[in-house]
Amino acid sequence: MLRIKKDSPFSTRHSEEQYVPLKNIRVEAYIKSFAANVTIKQIFRNDETKPIEAVYCFPIEEQAAIYSFTARIDDREIVAQLKEKKEAQQEYTDALQQGHGAYLLEQDEKSQDNFVINVGALLPGKECHISISYVSELDLVENGSKIRFVIPTTIAPRYNPNVGDISSPAGTTSKYVQTAPYTIEFHCQVEKANVSRISSSSHPIQIGVDQENVFVVDFSQTNTHLDRDILVDIELIDNRSNTIVAIEQGAVMVSFTPTEQDCQRAMNNVEATNEFIFVVDCSGSMEDEKKIGLAREAMLLFLKSLPVNCHFNIIRFGSNHEALFKEITVTYNENNAQKAEELINKMRADLGGTELLRPLKWLEEHSPEQGRARQIFLLTDGEISNVNKVLDLCRSMATSTRIFSFGLGHSPSRSLVKGLARATNGRFVFIPPNSSVDVHVGEHLQQALQSWITDH
Repeated sequence: MLRIKKDSPFSTRHSEEQYVPLKNIRVEAYIKSFAANVTIKQIFRNDETKPIEAVYCFPIEEQAAIYSFTARIDDREIVAQLKEKKEAQQEYTDALQQGHGAYLLEQDEKSQDNFVINVGALLPGKECHISISYVSELDLVENGSKIRFVIPTTIAPRYNPNVGDISSPAGTTSKYVQTAPYTIEFHCQVEKANVSRISSSSHPIQIGVDQENVFVVDFSQTNTHLDRDILVDIELIDNRSNTIVAIEQGAVMVSFTPTEQDCQRAMNNVEATNEFIFVVDCSGSMEDEKKIGLAREAMLLFLKSLPVNCHFNIIRFGSNHEALFKEITVTYNENNAQKAEELINKMRADLGGTELLRPLKWLEEHSPEQGRARQIFLLTDGEISNVNKVLDLCRSMATSTRIFSFGLGHSPSRSLVKGLARATNGRFVFIPPNSSVDVHVGEHLQQALQSWITDH
């Protein structure tokens, strides 16, 4: 997403944002075991009649590390230098005031999965070629049988509690990318070792097997739009295979997967010592892509699968939060289960904004009773701007609480959904529209019924 900054000294239009047309996007990736090396190339053009300062926002996996950023205009290529944030911002401002071109890349302060690039003094009729390279660790999914490679391509507007409205990352006013006219190219090489099959649930792909050591993955359609994240699943021949990969001299990557016998733990009376609290996003954005329908479907499955005599509650949240029961949790019995089912069936996306911090703070203030372990199942599209504050709170709850997070829709905040689980030793899953939720509900509930190890 690239826009003209309306308060820039180079902009003459202050009434509305003017979007710089995006001409081309190309994603190139190389996958080796559980790591990916990714380069994203984008070409933008200034069609205004005056020089502009453009602000470019792009999503990235929260565990990724950017190692290269270059900008090229005409035959001049600018290679980024790493500097302390305030120093870099001041140098950028000074350069613009002196009439020079300048380029600034920084992480969005409120969300770890978005980066912002400022391109200053882009002249009329000029093209700007942006190239970003990063490395990322890949996730194991479906009980360790697959490696999932994700390229986030969409940034949904995020709810900002300070202004009580929907805003975009870094204060931009972008629209959903479904309306954008540009398309994306995708080219990925996957090393063949221990790989049985490659598939994508997000886009039609074609797989070339001509090369000896790698599979070559491309989109099978030429006009692919950026209306959803790119998902590539790599099925493993042996999902218990332990590997050591030499990356370069002085660096190795080690991966291993414990077996069920390795992780066997005592589970005596686990049903009687668990609290199950369901925190469901009912903000207005959940109506899009029928995400609230996915949440209802998952909740009904959870409700019918809870162990007898456990304790539970359901909390709906949006601009405010509402708990089904006044107590923090109640006993799971026929009467309480019927009340919960009635609530789930009439659940709607009717609570306004997305104030996730408030219900979590309420739970943090009411710790589980001694001898109980609290399991929170959180279903959301993750469209909030204060991700870091939410994750900081969750880390303080981790000794007695685990969060199992469900990211719903095409473009949830991956840093939020993953971060909630990682901060509390839980699990996460992303469920796109029109997907089945039953497998994910079963897997997460099974994990919640097991004891866990905490790191103090």
